[in-house]
Amino acid sequence: MDVNTLLKNLSRRGFKSAYFEGAKEACDYICSLIPVKDSVGSGGSVTISSMHLLERLIDEGHTVYAHSTIPESERGRVYQLAGEADWYISSANALTEGGELVNIDGAANRVSALAFGVKNVIYVVGINKICPTLEDALDRASNVAAPLNAKRLNKRTPCAVTGKCSKCNSPDCICNVTAITHHPTKYQSNVYVIVVGENLGY
Repeated sequence: MDVNTLLKNLSRRGFKSAYFEGAKEACDYICSLIPVKDSVGSGGSVTISSMHLLERLIDEGHTVYAHSTIPESERGRVYQLAGEADWYISSANALTEGGELVNIDGAANRVSALAFGVKNVIYVVGINKICPTLEDALDRASNVAAPLNAKRLNKRTPCAVTGKCSKCNSPDCICNVTAITHHPTKYQSNVYVIVVGENLGY
């Protein structure tokens, strides 16, 4: 996979793309993008959590709406507030070499914010999530990211045990909505895709 080609493909699709060797450099760049006092929303991303990005944004004076900043009893309300924030930060379950992003969601709070609710969006994607084709990306989302997330969240799904998708109808299923982002929408002002030369998240 050639990083320069990937960045060009992302740019052709209308994304603002950038590459950093490490998570710290990516974190510094992201913080420089977000104006002081702007609010930030985020879901339960392992990638973003591992970067300690949200804690840094809070320290810099931003209001952050995310799992890690609120009690579980208020999660539904925070989902709404995150979807109305000035910025939304997320990873992706997969990114194709052609520049398309794939995400699978349980509650759909993340995919809805990424697709419509927030005007300024930042994706942070580790090199472990880059796939040659859209078919490969969909497979990665279902058979790598979803089982690992189901296990992490203690979900009672077949994939949490077997490590592979069985297209289940479990009440605990976290694969309720699949979103493929081909381009930013007309509603959005800025959509950044930041690729990091490290293995980050699932």
